[in-house]
Amino acid sequence: MRPFESILFSALLFIFPTCSLAAAQQAAASQPSAADASTSITLSAGTEVELLVTRPVWTLTAKAGDVIYAQTSFPVVLGMGIAIPAGTYVEGTIESVTRPTRRTNHAEIDVRFTKFIFANGYVVPLPGDPATAAATPEAGAQSEAAETLIAITIQVTTANDLLLDNGADIEMTLAAPLALDAEQIRQAIPLSRLPQPGQFKSATQCRNIPGSPGSPGTPGTSDTVIPGTPSTTIPGGPGMPDTVIPGTSPTVIPGTPGTSGTPGTPDYICPPAPMVISCAPVVKNKQPLTSKPVAAR
Repeated sequence: MRPFESILFSALLFIFPTCSLAAAQQAAASQPSAADASTSITLSAGTEVELLVTRPVWTLTAKAGDVIYAQTSFPVVLGMGIAIPAGTYVEGTIESVTRPTRRTNHAEIDVRFTKFIFANGYVVPLPGDPATAAATPEAGAQSEAAETLIAITIQVTTANDLLLDNGADIEMTLAAPLALDAEQIRQAIPLSRLPQPGQFKSATQCRNIPGSPGSPGTPGTSDTVIPGTPSTTIPGGPGMPDTVIPGTSPTVIPGTPGTSGTPGTPDYICPPAPMVISCAPVVKNKQPLTSKPVAAR
């Protein structure tokens, strides 16, 4: 058994303590390793990479030039092996921010992703990274076309203090082929850690706002009763019966019912977390090439 397989086998026994020895050996044998290649592997343009945001983007302070960080939430597989392990860090730069308004509850952040940072310290600049283009002038003419630029559309309102929350699910699509060192990938796989559910705590904050005290109800009015008149008896003459004039019944005028009061509002509000609804690759003129809702992936 090779050293990597031995480490992976031990990890599987720790993760699946109830598995039998034979089951653990079978799982270790079926687990993808680094993509098979003697020196290098290449991911093609259009490769999709699933990411989780690891640092929130605030509504009031977000601006072009800010750095954004994320982690891969699922391994990128090439053939029968892993090319990018889950848990690999990704760095990018915000290119532009379109905030929500009172008329629309959508925002857009354009992000240019610039590099992968693997668990063993292996750093891979993405094609179109300005730092790489500056160091290699001959690549400058192709840098803009090769930029991995993504438009992230978010459902969010002006009441929210965040544009992207911790753990937000986004997708990066490589704009150009990406060459990787196969040996570095093999070393990074056992050191990589898959992001766990609940690892990212929401950064959305409850904020103090003036509350309202509410209003009391109004009392109703009681019924109004107009008394009737009693009957009148007029005695008859000798040998004549009395004359009786009947009275009238009381008259009741109904009153009006009361109204209930209205409750007050609290002195704080907790806006819902923003929700990413699509990620689309864009070219330098900022026109999306494709758009795919995150929920559909």
